[in-house]
Amino acid sequence: MDAATIIESESRELIRRRGLDVHADQLEPFIREVISDYDRRASSGEVPVLRDDDDAMVATIAARIGGFGPLQEMLDDPGIEEIWLNSPSRTG
Repeated sequence: MDAATIIESESRELIRRRGLDVHADQLEPFIREVISDYDRRASSGEVPVLRDDDDAMVATIAARIGGFGPLQEMLDDPGIEEIWLNSPSRTG
């Protein structure tokens, strides 16, 4: 498993375990808590090293959990007026 998948899974589990119903704009502190723990484990070799910076990872995981995944970046961009889904793996 890659770092993002592990962090996403652990973030979801933390939110479930605490019985929270959080919105996308409230996810950051929980994801940062998971990333902090992840970094400690990565330094001892338990999990793969996190290659992205923390802010990028928080944004990615927040989009996966509380947003629209890979579409979220385009939805947040005011310069984008249309998103065409050409296939499950291709946008245009």
